[in-house]
Amino acid sequence: MVTCPKCGSKIPAWKLMFLTNFNTIACPTCSAKLQANKKINSLIGGIGGAVGAGLGALLLIFWFDAKEVSYLMLLIALFILIFFAAWLAQLRFVKLEVKSQHV
Repeated sequence: MVTCPKCGSKIPAWKLMFLTNFNTIACPTCSAKLQANKKINSLIGGIGGAVGAGLGALLLIFWFDAKEVSYLMLLIALFILIFFAAWLAQLRFVKLEVKSQHV
């Protein structure tokens, strides 16, 4: 579980699902604007994107070759799995920071 660096309250996991380097979330207790650590968040996104693109391309090549619908089903399942694996990695490794007021 992720905690607010300002007040120490727990942040619900679903709030982190769509947290990117370009947006913030608000702490439910102290209303502080929190952002993800950009280096770690970018690393998770890069690894997830590379694995998803590589395996996705491989499954598409197999599908074009065999014309089996099962490869498309595997492709959809792969993208869902990569999304949730990246979300779990974000829950485990990303540290939230209070957003500075400087533009």
